[in-house]
Amino acid sequence: MRLTDEQLERLLDEVESDRAERKESFKGEDKVLQAICAFANNLPNHADPSIIFIGVKDNGTPSHLPITDKLLQDLAHIRSNGRILPPPVLLVEKRHLKGADVAVVTVAAADAPPVRFEGRIWIRTG
Repeated sequence: MRLTDEQLERLLDEVESDRAERKESFKGEDKVLQAICAFANNLPNHADPSIIFIGVKDNGTPSHLPITDKLLQDLAHIRSNGRILPPPVLLVEKRHLKGADVAVVTVAAADAPPVRFEGRIWIRTG
């Protein structure tokens, strides 16, 4: 499920899609949770996992957000906080991409969709 630095940087160079989301910070946590839910539902049926970049601007360049242990713990806690059911399969990492640290949340497609965020089903299309 872990992508290489080259694969991640390629996703950063592309426009946001039904496989990649960029956030300058973790403010607006619900938007990140909605994206995780949609990626877990995997409506486009991608073979590869989807990625949420925290600390990256919309144009794919780093925002130089400090990637702290607390931020990584908060992101990892999404899996078990009960707001997304069934719990998504996530990998949360601090990665060094394009010359800066970035938080990378890798979301696997759910085995038994639909996945719901606070009772609502979220999906993404291309």
